[in-house]
Amino acid sequence: MPRRKYDAFINRLLGSSIFSFRMVASVCGENYAKQLIYRLKKKGLIVELVKGVYSPKKSPYMIVKAIPLSYVGLGSAAFLHGALSHVPVLTILTPLASKIVRPGLRIIAGQKVIIRKISQEMYFGYDYIYVQETNELVRLSDPEKTLIDAVYFGYPLLSEMLLGLLEIVDRNKMYSYLDEMKKKKVKGWRKTRKMIKEFLEKYKF
Repeated sequence: MPRRKYDAFINRLLGSSIFSFRMVASVCGENYAKQLIYRLKKKGLIVELVKGVYSPKKSPYMIVKAIPLSYVGLGSAAFLHGALSHVPVLTILTPLASKIVRPGLRIIAGQKVIIRKISQEMYFGYDYIYVQETNELVRLSDPEKTLIDAVYFGYPLLSEMLLGLLEIVDRNKMYSYLDEMKKKKVKGWRKTRKMIKEFLEKYKF
């Protein structure tokens, strides 16, 4: 009986971007919600993005939709900007790591995803890009913030994506972001600014 009763509701879930266990439970009760989500996952119809949040769109990029303050960053952003030819793992930056979402490595839709913590002061410099596999707009760091984050975190693929990013960055915007870090007294802003300035002076496009 429950399956027939909730057929229309299940179809809505499978046509949505994301949904939560709490929302499902509010419609059909906790016990049936647990059974329903278990069956949908087992059939491969949905993937879990973070604890209690699911999507029928089987793409790791959907995790940005599940974490309110987050963006695709570092090598993953460089890849989407065309500044890196490959990226081994999808990297998400968020000030909510360790608060509402567990940091570190996870597997979503068979792909590796790393959640990295940034400070609230460093949560800026993102834009939206259309990702075809999701048919959605997702947040990602713009080229200027991608380079700043890579320097700031000592990202190991920095040397591979440096020239590609320098070709597309807006230098005025870059310096405005560095000024913002200084104004917010972000730890390490001096070192980051020094390295960025050296790159800009060495490579002129």
